Amino acid sequence: MDITGIQGKMNQVVTDTAPSQVEGEAFQSMLDSAVEAQDKEALREACREFETYYVQQLYSEMRKSIPETTLTEKAPGRDIFEDMLFEEYAKETSKGKGVGIAQMLYDQLSKKNL
Repeated sequence: MDITGIQGKMNQVVTDTAPSQVEGEAFQSMLDSAVEAQDKEALREACREFETYYVQQLYSEMRKSIPETTLTEKAPGRDIFEDMLFEEYAKETSKGKGVGIAQMLYDQLSKKNL
């Protein structure tokens, strides 16, 4: 029985398991609880989380535009490592004032819901 391709298939399953749906549900849950409690700080944190997620998606799409080369070998864990790396980049990018998406979103949602 040949099992050489199992690692690659497992990595693909992990990578393709709809993270955007999970993130969207988590944001909606945070948003609902902040509005229900009329908690401005929780709403601000939900907006920061959304900005982090959005920036992470931007980084992931930019990564797809980089052509593959033979300079470095494509290891099985590379995609997972790169996903984790871009998640950390997104967290760092969104700290402080971030890119401004969180503040704009907070302004809009606080006017409507708080």
